[in-house]
Amino acid sequence: MNWLKVGAIVIGGIIVFFIVDSVVHVLLGLLTAIAFVAIVAGGAYVAYKIVGARRRRQVRSRREPGERRVRREAEPTTRELVVPPEMPRPVAAHHENVEDELARLKREMGS
Repeated sequence: MNWLKVGAIVIGGIIVFFIVDSVVHVLLGLLTAIAFVAIVAGGAYVAYKIVGARRRRQVRSRREPGERRVRREAEPTTRELVVPPEMPRPVAAHHENVEDELARLKREMGS
């Protein structure tokens, strides 16, 4: 009788193992199918967005028959430094020292 109980437990264990294995297999198959559908749907969405953006770009770039495109020239890479002209000194303050400045310049030029 003891061997009969042991055999029943072993056979029950094997049956439970096959049932659990089947459930896990079905769950993994469903998970794989869901992942595959999500990847395909994501790829289709990206392709739809790319095609839509390309279509909008073509509509925007179309020109009217009489319209001409103006080609812009490239800006120069170097720029000239523009210095504003010096403001003249007030005449009254400058006029007083003209004689002194002239004397100083003559001394500097002569030396």
